[in-house]
Amino acid sequence: MLPRRVLAAFVLSCVFLLLTPDAAQPQATAPSEVEDFIQLLSAEGREESFRRIKNTWQDSYTPMLLDVVRFTRDTNFARRLLVLLGGKTGKSFQYDVNEWWRWHWSEERQLHPDYAEFKAALHGLLDPKFQGYFSSNRTAKIRLDEVVWGGVVQDGIPPLRSPKMISADEASYLKDDNIVFGLEVNGDARAYPKRILAWHEMFVDVVGGVSVAGVYCTLCGSMVLYETVHDGVDYALGTSGFLYRSNKLMYDRETQSLWSTLRGEPVIGPLADKDITLTRGYVVTTTWAKWRE
Repeated sequence: MLPRRVLAAFVLSCVFLLLTPDAAQPQATAPSEVEDFIQLLSAEGREESFRRIKNTWQDSYTPMLLDVVRFTRDTNFARRLLVLLGGKTGKSFQYDVNEWWRWHWSEERQLHPDYAEFKAALHGLLDPKFQGYFSSNRTAKIRLDEVVWGGVVQDGIPPLRSPKMISADEASYLKDDNIVFGLEVNGDARAYPKRILAWHEMFVDVVGGVSVAGVYCTLCGSMVLYETVHDGVDYALGTSGFLYRSNKLMYDRETQSLWSTLRGEPVIGPLADKDITLTRGYVVTTTWAKWRE
């Protein structure tokens, strides 16, 4: 396996190849505001879009401009965009994009009515499946401008699905002090090593006849476990590629709704209108030696 840092660099290089002038061709008719912001990613024809945005500026443009800054390859043009933002808002965070986002997120403000369409068009350049996540007619229980791309395509960090299990005596690759996440359902006891989940960040399995999904947080080293069946429906969950406040957002294959990892609830998409909360399971974080005992 490639080291994750190398893998991330490779993915980003592929993404930047996608964000080429061909990905955002000028429109024959007067472009919409969404098209103008997408056009900023293209070296060809972006100056006209830049002027229109500057002349028609409104506060709801802020997250769209910051999203463009996040993805543009042209550092000098990114600085021009931030200078424009500073002039329009009266703020002086200069080129500190993170500070700009922190300021924006601290404000209660209305998003542009086409922000969801913009987010779909922008991230659809990275993975066409992302276009299905966002639209103005999809319910959103969280702020869309706080939903941030995590650097991978859908299931780009592949969940560990129905992994082959071996007996404890066969697990010679584990050392006594290795961390494992242990669970027991209906007498079926299993351990999922942290060293494996650090690569997959999620597992989907059937334990003791119960369908479950465990989501591992690389930032805090903990896991949350859910039963994936609710009212007779088994939701096939995966890694959406997006984060909300640094927490993974899951997705379900059937509706492409986005789910909160912390709450076990759909928060964007058709399922967000439903009263769905997955049952949380119990998981133990311990060493391999302790779990084996």
